[in-house]
Amino acid sequence: MYPETGEHPTLPTLQDGMTLLRVGRGATGALHSLVLDRLLVQDGDAAWVDANGHGSTQQLCRLAPTMRPLDRVHIARGFTPWQHYSLLADLPEQVSDGTSIVVLPAFDRFYRTDDLRRGEGERLLSEAVARVDELLDETAVPVLVTLSELDEFARPVVDAVSETLTCDVTRYGPRFSGESFETLVYPVDDGAVQTTISYWNRVLAARHPTVAAAGSPTEVIAGGAN
Repeated sequence: MYPETGEHPTLPTLQDGMTLLRVGRGATGALHSLVLDRLLVQDGDAAWVDANGHGSTQQLCRLAPTMRPLDRVHIARGFTPWQHYSLLADLPEQVSDGTSIVVLPAFDRFYRTDDLRRGEGERLLSEAVARVDELLDETAVPVLVTLSELDEFARPVVDAVSETLTCDVTRYGPRFSGESFETLVYPVDDGAVQTTISYWNRVLAARHPTVAAAGSPTEVIAGGAN
């Protein structure tokens, strides 16, 4: 889904399944904004298994246009790999037809700790991913995941996601991009919009589909916006 020009910025619509959010430097608030947007659009609760202090009520309060959805954010906090793993094991009991989104920030964080024996972190992470897969087999709900590091250790998580969203900061504002979404315009003063190179690339591709199909699209970076 690609946003059309308009007065207000758009955010990605999270689909059922596991979505990995990759956040560039400076793009703070992206995770919390997607969660709040989901709760403002749909009824239901957020089941949040926290790691590394991402479940900050202060951040949520600062971003929320109204405090009403905050009552529907249920945060469980783990402070060790075993606690985090246990919370994931109990997650199916916390997810119901009234759950709108599952939030798993810094999913890999605890399994990298030196407290674990050699190879134990990899095993626990793989089993943790399997538990989320089992949940998705039983329930149709978006699961939003972030990683503390994107490396070979995190491969089980990356292989399990159905889509990856990237949020980067540009001179015009935050830019989301993924297989089903890309920020193409940014609102400026008086209801006008600032377009990106990608916006005009898609306009030309739509007007000349035969030519576009014959070549591979190449992204161009101009002034910080792709």
